[in-house]
Amino acid sequence: MNKEQLMKMMVRLLLGAMFLTAAILKLLSIDYFEIYIYSFNIFSFTLTTVVSRLLISVELLLGLGLILKIYYKQVWWLSMLMMVGFTLFLIYVIIFRNDDNCHCFGVLVKLNPSESIYKNIVSILLLLVIRNEDDYKYRPKLKKWLFGITITISFFIPFVVFPMDMLYNKMVSKDKNINTMAFERSLKDTINIIHLQVSYENDSLIIVRDSLVRYDISSDKYIINYISAGCKFCKMGAQKMMMIMNHNSIDHKHLIFMVWGHDADILGFINETETLDCEYWYINPMTSLDITFGKFPVYVWSDKGEILNTGDMRDLNENQISDFLR
Repeated sequence: MNKEQLMKMMVRLLLGAMFLTAAILKLLSIDYFEIYIYSFNIFSFTLTTVVSRLLISVELLLGLGLILKIYYKQVWWLSMLMMVGFTLFLIYVIIFRNDDNCHCFGVLVKLNPSESIYKNIVSILLLLVIRNEDDYKYRPKLKKWLFGITITISFFIPFVVFPMDMLYNKMVSKDKNINTMAFERSLKDTINIIHLQVSYENDSLIIVRDSLVRYDISSDKYIINYISAGCKFCKMGAQKMMMIMNHNSIDHKHLIFMVWGHDADILGFINETETLDCEYWYINPMTSLDITFGKFPVYVWSDKGEILNTGDMRDLNENQISDFLR
């Protein structure tokens, strides 16, 4: 093996290891990776759990394919397309969002979109260096076995070792709209659900987190709104709910918002929906997604902690709400 061949082998192994590392780190923080993909509002959360694992499976497949040199030409082209596609996607993120972490390496190794683009450009250049490599000369039977094992590993780990709990929860839940087991757990949760005190200070709304107040719905009737602060449908639902309550002279204390998002988005939500006098609780995104199956907004009619009804924005019926809260 001459120096050029040795150099190309090192480049190929390095790129393969990069794909494998990226896939493994995403798996170790799969919940955050799912939330990041879900934040683009392209897929439902159920579909997001599938898409996120498919992306990781492809990265595992490419990493193993580069290292083992199986179907090398196909693996090379797919690697190049993936790098170019991710780079175009990151340019979009910089223009419209500019996130702190693009989750290319999960949450353990944080790269912002600009840093990740530089990484992709280097990867593309390195791929060009090894473009003319060929398959390793395996025996035909061994090649088929290795390819089969590679495919199995690439899909087994993301989908079986890190299963989609949401699908199981949907099957065992007593209610079609929410995960009843997660809801019941949330009633005793003092870590992932924190009371928000929202008030005016110098003509500006501010948020203070009050961890001393305990979440308690055992003493009265409430309609609990599970929302994402930046969700336009959540805003529409809140506005509709407020109109119904005002029209029927129902005390706003019966309306609880379980919200997740940045403080600026939460304050914007409160301003736009005029819900300052309602009760607000910050809920950990994963807890909220677990309860709602990733669908927002979701409404829970609770009578002293017991679920009487659930639904989405289309289920906001004035007579039903008025009868329940009166």
